Amino acid sequence: MKSIDVLVYKYNGQKHYQWETTLLEHHNDYVLVKGDVGRELIHHTKGKTFICGTKSLEFFSTKEGFTVNIDIHDSGEMEYYCNISLPAECNMEQNIISFVDLDLDLIRDKTGRWKLVDKEEFIENAERMNYSKDTVEFAENSLKELRRKITEEYFPFDDFFEKYADRML
Repeated sequence: MKSIDVLVYKYNGQKHYQWETTLLEHHNDYVLVKGDVGRELIHHTKGKTFICGTKSLEFFSTKEGFTVNIDIHDSGEMEYYCNISLPAECNMEQNIISFVDLDLDLIRDKTGRWKLVDKEEFIENAERMNYSKDTVEFAENSLKELRRKITEEYFPFDDFFEKYADRML
């Protein structure tokens, strides 16, 4: 299986975090990778490296403004962490996926409850990093579209992830 590096940037071009994954699927509209227990997540903004204690499925849309990271616990419980972002860019010749994080995050905990986080960070960074009006509108519209996909169980929230998660347990 092919190793893929994920690189995440802030709007001002600053490297935010990075980690290594394994390619599962590569399509025109998205890339799906998996992360293994023990992988290192380098958090450049905080100047720290974290060791991940769960397996993960990670979905990167190359057409829409979101990514999805799912932590898969040994018990089978799954926690979702969706980043609102600019569409991911994939360079499969260099084995890199990259995207610009636009701060807003929609998360689902083990109980299945969804919650928006980092709204204040989005507002602060939009001002501090001079997000364009189009970027702010894109982020807000991407959040609305992500919520619609979740509510209506539209791809990739239509049991797509569960098929892979079951194989990873």
